[in-house]
Amino acid sequence: MVKDPVCGMDVDPEKAEYKLTYEGQEYYFCSRACMEEFSKDPQRYLSRGHREDHSHHEGHAHHSSDLKRRLIASLILTIPIFLTSDVAEDLGLSLTVHQGVIGLLSASLLFLYGGYPFLRGAISELKERSPGMMLLVSIGISTSFLYSLYSFSSGGTKTFYLELALLIDIMLIGHFIEAKVTSKATSSVDLLVRLLPYEAHLISDGSYRDVPVRELKPGDIVLVKPGERVPADGVIIEGTSSFDESILTGESAPVLRGKGGKVIAGSINLEGAVKIEVERTGEDSYLGQVERLIKEIRSSRSRFKEIADRAAFFLTIFVIVSGAITLVYWSLNGSLSFAIERAVSVVVVACPHALGLAIPLVMQRTAMLSSSRGILLKSKEALERAKDVKVIVFDKTGTLTEGKFIVKRIEALNGFNELDVLKLAASLDYLSNHPVARAIVRKAEEEGIKLADVSEFRSVPGVGVEGIIEGRKVSITAGSDSMAESGSTTVQVIVDGVVAGIMELEDELKEGVERAIKKLKEMGYKIHMLTGDKGAVASKLSEKLGIDSYHAEVKPHEKVDIIREMQEEGSAVCMVGDGINDAPALIQADVGIAIGAGTDIAIESADVILVRSDIEDVVYFFKLAKSSYRKMLENVLWAIGYNSLTIPIAAGALAGLVVIGPAMGALIMSMSDIIVVLNAMSLSVN
Repeated sequence: MVKDPVCGMDVDPEKAEYKLTYEGQEYYFCSRACMEEFSKDPQRYLSRGHREDHSHHEGHAHHSSDLKRRLIASLILTIPIFLTSDVAEDLGLSLTVHQGVIGLLSASLLFLYGGYPFLRGAISELKERSPGMMLLVSIGISTSFLYSLYSFSSGGTKTFYLELALLIDIMLIGHFIEAKVTSKATSSVDLLVRLLPYEAHLISDGSYRDVPVRELKPGDIVLVKPGERVPADGVIIEGTSSFDESILTGESAPVLRGKGGKVIAGSINLEGAVKIEVERTGEDSYLGQVERLIKEIRSSRSRFKEIADRAAFFLTIFVIVSGAITLVYWSLNGSLSFAIERAVSVVVVACPHALGLAIPLVMQRTAMLSSSRGILLKSKEALERAKDVKVIVFDKTGTLTEGKFIVKRIEALNGFNELDVLKLAASLDYLSNHPVARAIVRKAEEEGIKLADVSEFRSVPGVGVEGIIEGRKVSITAGSDSMAESGSTTVQVIVDGVVAGIMELEDELKEGVERAIKKLKEMGYKIHMLTGDKGAVASKLSEKLGIDSYHAEVKPHEKVDIIREMQEEGSAVCMVGDGINDAPALIQADVGIAIGAGTDIAIESADVILVRSDIEDVVYFFKLAKSSYRKMLENVLWAIGYNSLTIPIAAGALAGLVVIGPAMGALIMSMSDIIVVLNAMSLSVN
């Protein structure tokens, strides 16, 4: 299999229908569109920058294949080495001729071919002035090989051929397993950014033509047929259909979208054909932003990772010094061969590879889990700060509530009935664009009420609306202060100077808000609410949801001051808002979480973006942050604890009871790495 240079997909050269030759090199493509795109500017797709976009998973796959080849060759070479060893002689299986030569040739090939990845890695670490695992393994295998070569040349009988072979074999096995697991994790994340189709059905001058998705631009009209993926973020201008957005936002149920509905690139059109006006493409689309954010998380360095890297660096220096001391001590108090065996065991068993893996794998797993849930993390620091948060502050309108009023109660007075009151109010409010007016009109439509004609309509700012309906003067004004004390928004309908009825409206709670607040309180967070509404409204909602405290009638700029005061009192604060008028507060907070629709995620003020606008994702984020931190801590403590225990034993501190040889040290070290990898991959959120 080879890679399509345009999209990065795997292509079988023997079955590939599309291929072309450029500068003597043959390239294969998954589709005609990719081949044509490549032919326009081959250098663009052969440049290092483009290749890096598709090379992350490919690099893991190539690394895994290379390790597999070297492992197989090393295992084959281990057979003749074993047959020339003392162990084989004790078992009656040893070769009877040319043992020394066969052993030396086999060990030399094994050292150069099987040990090459470690020798090459050691050189890279030295060039980067960052000594680590590869350097320690190289010291171990080089010392074993060179001592054995010296012994053979000087006519000695003591060699470390078998130890060398087992050390390289075990290290390759451990690295191969680790590479396979890591490759699987990477491919799960990369799946998110490989969802776009290669071609789109562009509608131009009344006709259809297929064009590469890369050529689409905002304003283009495209046709998406049933079963096809949406090529770009956009809005439906014709047609209705259900869309599968599960892999993008975590929403398992198909989402129905009609005219005016927004769709996300990469989602699957399940039913009817729809025409879409393109709004965002490429890096500006939802998928493009997911890809960028994941790359940033992969490449950025967290404070915790820097600590782990520094610890690994100093541990490497400590291990080299410990190995040298061990060599000198046992050389003076024992044989040279035993001293070399102890020194090699020390540098092998204490390789700090587990420390290097402890943080990146957890972060990669975290990025995968959050992205699949529709939670976009803009930095690792947000996760680190989230573990310290004690207070979560919610904006009310648009965050806890829909920002859309509903009529909860109608009370008819003075001989009028409820339907009369609703008809008169809706007829008058039909000409108004106020949120309360729209709610009253919706209620009338739900009841199937036919609206009456209105004349002499007049809107009085700060007072209400009035007009003539069926010869009667009707006006709608805000309820009295005593009515407002109920915690609801109230209006009164007045007909010819007589109050015909009172209507009570409430801002509808978002789905899952009550469950989310309850869970956050159970997790130990203090919940605070900020709102521009009157105190009675805030009080009623706080009581209903069990919110610990609130600030009412708050101006947008005052939210920053309130959060700053909480921080000055020693509390780490998270702000959850809609990302528009809450932007200053989102920036001021230790962690800013923006509620936003899937195609409106470019909210620069937030650290975390909840694509699904599901308030319960706040719970998921904090559970993920805590679980992620716990896994990092477990991995680091395991790596440190493991080294603290094994280094003294490998150095011979318990030589009279137990001894760790180089091969056993390699096995223990590899198992330690695998434990770290599996522990990172076990990260999940219930």
